Amino acid sequence: MPHLAISGQVAQKKKIEQYIVNLCRALNINRMHSKLIFLNFKTDLGDRYGDCWGDSKVGYVDINIGRKLEGEKIPFSDMMQTLAHEMVHVKQYFRNELNGYATTWKGRNAGGYKYENQPWEREAHRLEAKLYTECWPD
Repeated sequence: MPHLAISGQVAQKKKIEQYIVNLCRALNINRMHSKLIFLNFKTDLGDRYGDCWGDSKVGYVDINIGRKLEGEKIPFSDMMQTLAHEMVHVKQYFRNELNGYATTWKGRNAGGYKYENQPWEREAHRLEAKLYTECWPD
């Protein structure tokens, strides 16, 4: 399991830790013991629910999850589905499918995509609801 550091105010931190463990298993990154995941819960990310940045060479990712969207509170379940989406990006960074600057995807030039057509975003959107449903500890 990658090392995990959680910062910011959020309810159910223990459940979130188990959720990350379950997501790592589902994404097959649970044996990457030298990797680091920094999970930050922020008050407001403006027009985004979350974001993720990683460096596969150094072996870390930073995930930011917003508690509010443009001033309105985000439901906890939406925050956790967003976390599943961002964990797909974690897998992409750790497996070197996506580089930190989003200029290559699986070794090929990835410039020029519109956001909705970026293959890394398409994969994350496709998997987020399934991962949330299967991995959230009840």
